[in-house]
Amino acid sequence: MPPTRKREAESWTVKTHETNVAVLTIPGALNRTRIFDIDAQLLARSGDAAAQCELGLSLEIDGSRQWSRTIAPSAPNETENLDYHCRLVVEPGRDVRLRARASLKRTALVALSLAAVEAAED
Repeated sequence: MPPTRKREAESWTVKTHETNVAVLTIPGALNRTRIFDIDAQLLARSGDAAAQCELGLSLEIDGSRQWSRTIAPSAPNETENLDYHCRLVVEPGRDVRLRARASLKRTALVALSLAAVEAAED
């Protein structure tokens, strides 16, 4: 019996420095269920008065909000980050649309990224 070849894990990534929304579509596989590690990350620089600044990040999966959080930066003129991680099961033949959205108040977007990496098979 010939050895079976190990498949390479799928990886999908989008990163923006200019817009507050990042959209990523994981295409459906025809014959198998897949599990992905999803990572959303927001990097923003606060303004001079950190007490009046806010940064927020939300993640939607197929139009339904999965997670959302808003925080105040810890110090003026510093780069702050907000991250979210989850696991997602993608059924055969089904595309999944992920949308990360940054909300910024008196802060400047540095980067917004969204990544989906297929979990290793056991």
